[in-house]
Order: sequence, then structure tokens, then C-alpha cells
Amino acid sequence: MKDLHSLYLSFETGIRSSKAVDPKRYLESIGLNYTELRIGFNSGQFHHRQPQEFKDHFESLGMLTKSEAGVNQEGLMAYTVFGRYGVIFPLMDKHNQVVNYFAIRFKMASPIEEYLNDKGLYPSYPHPSTKTLYIVPTVLDGASLLQSKALENKEAVLALHDGKFLDQHREAISQLEHLEQIIIIKR
Repeated sequence: MKDLHSLYLSFETGIRSSKAVDPKRYLESIGLNYTELRIGFNSGQFHHRQPQEFKDHFESLGMLTKSEAGVNQEGLMAYTVFGRYGVIFPLMDKHNQVVNYFAIRFKMASPIEEYLNDKGLYPSYPHPSTKTLYIVPTVLDGASLLQSKALENKEAVLALHDGKFLDQHREAISQLEHLEQIIIIKR
């Protein structure tokens, strides 16, 4: 694993594990199906038994943060993992590569939603032939709309980033040469 894209593929494998009962149950409780959408599960262990170079790389990407927690083995560093024990949604760049994650840490007293950074779009940059674009307030709204199968040919959805319209949204929309309408869905 060298980047967020390849790490995300391991999260997609993780949610399909027979041990991933809690994340599957959580997704079911909010009405999302991981077999129909791109959703992964981060158990928080991807860095275990990996060389320091691997850990340093993912620390530079923001996935790992050094921690003061004790470690049973001398010479090892403890890390806090972004989105630990959470369901993970990928945000894509214009080349369809994963450049960001939206995580929901569902085992908390109150679920915590967080972004790794401010890059990328969910679910992806819309196809250039898009005629109708739906803009929704959250990643979960975008996932729900995708899963509903309500979108027809030449329709696409974009989720705002933590409720914000960013430059990458503007750039993506400016590339839509056949765009006829934008429908903004508010809560």
C-alpha cells in the first residue's frame, strides 16, 4: 500500500470480512448497503506489523498521528489512526483516484464524522455528459441518493464537503458542457 487509493481497497476488503459485524449492522441501521456502494471499514490496524517507513508515509498523509499511549514492545511508537473503527467513504480526484476519506466512527457515544483533508469529491467528479446535477449537503445524502437508484442517465450527484462548496466543486461543474440544470437539495 503506497497511497490512499490502495489503502482504501484494503478497507473495502475489510468490510466484507466475516468479523466486520458491527460496521455492517451500523450501515444497515442508516439504510446503506456496502454491496451497492463504495464503503469500506477501517479497523485501525492497517499499520500493525509494518516497517517504520510505511508508518512515516501514512503519517505524512494524515492517516496516522503519533500518540503518547504506551506500547508493549520497546522501540515501538503508538499511533492514533484516522477513522479508527469507522466506515469509510472515498472522495475522488478528477483522475478517479482516492484522495480523501469521509469517516464515521460509529462506536462512539455519539458517532463522529470527519474528513481526512479537504481534497476530492464524493462520489466522484461527474461525467462530462451530465445534464442534471444534484448537489446534496452530506456524503450520507449522496450515498442515499446513489443507492436509491433514482438517478437516470445523464444525472449525477455531488456531496458538499462538510456543508461547504469548495473550489473543486466549482471546477467539476465548470467541466460539464451539457449541464442543463442543478438541483440543490437542502435539509
